[in-house]
Order: sequence, then C-alpha cells, then structure tokens
Amino acid sequence: MSTPGPDGPIVLSLRGVSKAFGAVQALRDVSFDCRAGEIHALVGENGSGKSTLLGIASGFLAPDEGILEIGGRRRRRGSPAEARRSGLGIAYQTYSHVLDLSVAENLYLALPRNLRPAFGRMQSWAATKLDAFGLDVSPAVVVGTLSLAQRQLLEVVKALLIEPRVLLLDEPTTALGPDEVAQLHALVLERSRAGVGVVYVSHRLPEVLGIADRITVLRDGVGQGTYGAAGMSEDSLVALMIGRPLTLAFPERDADDRPAEILLHVAGLSGDRFGPIDLAVAKGEILGIAGAEGNGQTQLLRALAGVEPKTGTASCNGHRLDTRSPLAALRAGVVLLSGDRARESLFPVLSVRANTTIQVLGRFGRLGLLSRRHERRTVDDLARRLRIRMASREQPVQSLSGGNQQKVSLTRPFLRGDVRVILAEEPTQGVDVGARFDIYEALRAKASEGVAVVVKSSDPIELAGLCDRVVVMSRGRIVDEIQGGDLGERRIVEAIVGSGVARARA
Repeated sequence: MSTPGPDGPIVLSLRGVSKAFGAVQALRDVSFDCRAGEIHALVGENGSGKSTLLGIASGFLAPDEGILEIGGRRRRRGSPAEARRSGLGIAYQTYSHVLDLSVAENLYLALPRNLRPAFGRMQSWAATKLDAFGLDVSPAVVVGTLSLAQRQLLEVVKALLIEPRVLLLDEPTTALGPDEVAQLHALVLERSRAGVGVVYVSHRLPEVLGIADRITVLRDGVGQGTYGAAGMSEDSLVALMIGRPLTLAFPERDADDRPAEILLHVAGLSGDRFGPIDLAVAKGEILGIAGAEGNGQTQLLRALAGVEPKTGTASCNGHRLDTRSPLAALRAGVVLLSGDRARESLFPVLSVRANTTIQVLGRFGRLGLLSRRHERRTVDDLARRLRIRMASREQPVQSLSGGNQQKVSLTRPFLRGDVRVILAEEPTQGVDVGARFDIYEALRAKASEGVAVVVKSSDPIELAGLCDRVVVMSRGRIVDEIQGGDLGERRIVEAIVGSGVARARA
C-alpha cells in the first residue's frame, strides 16, 4: 500500500535496493522515497534493515542492487562526503562526536572545509549556531562531559549545519526526556515547514504517529508498505512490524504479601548533581527513577556502582557497600547496565560469546584450562532465553542491532551468581517494541529471584508498566514517590512537570 504525502519534489529516492552481509540478507528489493517538506518515518524491529537503509542513503554502504537518488540526481558510487555535498545530513544513533574536543570544535569539524568560519571566530560562530537551534550548552565545554541527552541534541545540530535538503534522524530521542523530545520535535517541524525532507527512525511509536506524515514499515529486510500516519493506530503498526498482533502487556508483578526485606539502603548519599538521597529498595522489587533529564538520576546510579564519587552511606544485604571503584561494587553484587552501551557496557569488536562470559570465565575452566564446549552451550542457552537474534555466537557485538546488543549486556547478570542489585540506565534505549518486552521479562525474572532492580528511564509508560514503585527526582533530590493504585503514566508525568517541581522549590 502506498499513500501520497506532501506535494513537494522527491529529495531522496531508493528503488529496488538490496544488501547482504555474507549469508545475512539485510535488505531485499526495498523502495523508499521522501519528499521536500515531509516527515517520513521508517519503522521496524531491530534487525529489520532500517540502519542498513540509512547507511546506503548516507553513502556509508554500497547497495548490492538498486538505485539511489538525492535531490533528483543519481548516485552511482556513494560516499558520505558526496551525500553531504548533495544536501544530505544525518544524525547518527551512536553519535559522531570527538569526545575529547569542545562543542565548538566538534561543530567546526562537522562542516566541509569550504563552509567553516575563520578559526579565530570558531567560538563566537558556535555560540550563534547553538543559540539558533536552541541548544543551551557552552561552546567551550568538552563534549565528553555532556549528558547523553545533550550529546544527542548536539548530533542533530551538527546535521543541520549544512542546511540539508534531506535530514536523516536515526533514533533521535532515545536519551531524551519529555521536554527535550518536545524541543527536538519543534526543531524538526520547523525544518520540514522550510522544505526539508526528514526521514525519522524511531522505536517510540507514539512519537512516530504524532509527528510523521507517512510511515514506511520494514520487516526482516523487506518493505511492508507505506501508510499515512493519520489513519494508523499503534496496534496496527506493531502488527505490521512483527507480522502478527501483539498484546502490549508488561510482565505480571509478583503477588507477594510477605514483609519487604530491604536489600539496598541509602542514607544521606550525595554526589555530582544529586543529594542528599535517602532510599530503600527491597528484595524482588523493581524501583523506577523518573525525572526530567539532568536532575541527577544518572549520577545517582553511577555513584552506587562506584563509577562516580559520592559521600554518605550505602549498604547492600546488611553490609556497608564499598563504592570506591566499579570493581568493588561489582564484588558486592551491584551491577550497572550503562545507557552508553558502546563505551561502557560492551566490547564492540568482541564476539557475543566473549561479551557474555568475559566476567565469569572461571566458571568454564578447570586447572587453568577453559572448556569451550561448556562456554558455548551456556551462551546458546542464554541467547535462546533472551531471544538474541544473531548469525553466530562468534558474531562481533557491534554488528548486532541495538536491541540485541542490549540483550547481550543483560546476559551478565544471568551468569553471575552473586548479583544482588541491578542498576539499569535506560534499559530499552533504541530498542524495538518486541525486544523491549523481552528485556522487561528478563528484569522481572531477576527480581523474582530476589534481586533488587533500579531502573532509570525517560519513558513514563515504561516506568508505570514495569516498576513496583517509582520515585521522582528534581534538582538532585527525591520529590515524590508513587506506588500502588496511583502508579500510572499520567501521575508520573504530573510529578515530573508539576507538583514535584513545586515540592522541590518548597
């Protein structure tokens, strides 16, 4: 099915595109076009071919078959530089920043040489551009010190610097809270009204339905049609993505009336951007941490995991928690699942097998010899349990889709027998709807074993459906607690944007 979009000219066209990586057929005879002034969403499960299609459009990948046109001109030998000269900008899901350089230097490098300002004007030029796009960061700050949300918005600003005719946005809101999403969407709508064609890739289906003009669906590398967003429901879109209806349900909470046994206890904990925090998490409980981005939620989790310094006290299972280093916290049974998978949770160039077992290799050895057979059998069992889609256990993790990479990072708590607390930062960031519920089931399964799970998420629906209790942070302090019958999306959002802020001021 094809539904007409805006009447503007086609600024990006891919026709009959196919691409294989060895035995894996990533795309098969896919056609896609985006018109000037249109926001055209591209959706599908992880591994459906979305990133491959964007890679071909942006010149990073060459198709095995098919035709690519940008601005009506056919591209025979694609390259990122040629695509950029043709008027194509792209904001990458994994970011393209140089973390040790400043914001101004990253913006400077993002432009072609002939469009760069004089080097001496770089700071003032960068400040003007940041102000024009509404990004409130200093040009002089080092990019590596920015939050994930700020880095994500910076990625979009970099793509807009060349004033593109077509803009590709690959998961642009994965690390953004509600306020930042609204800010980004206002910018995208402004660009589309100015005649820019926008290709919008996201797993957040409510956002897709709220901003897109048309939606193209991919499933297992094959196009499933293009549809008008106005007449599409979330349920029907999910059914097209996975090939069957899906009941969007969260795992059932354990019905246990026994008195709560406190596993993680925090008193007067303070650190960068948060504190003092008093908190108690029971065995088998999933606690959600909500709040607008930048209010100390991430820093709290990282302090508990020994990644960032803190003052105050914390105990785990009745013993003082040593958080002087990540290794000390890990030995105490505290596992951090970082929101920055590529840099902190995984070894991208290593295989699925190596990433899964690297912390527990001693379990597969005897007298200094490693039993590969035992290791392979364990990895295969976990891959089936977590529904990890991979060509082989020896496949490098960096070649997996985002959702499957996240599942690989989740294998470690399942293998370690000493896990008491899981600290999950944005556990479904960049993950499709099917993989998302696999991750929810995995976290609930660990909670059922008596593990305390703390989830920091920017998605109120996720927090309301997954967690037993949610605390809301504002200006680094807990300002609200929601549980029982009050626990719902609307109540969480109200606490974030309304009453919670009022309590913090009081």
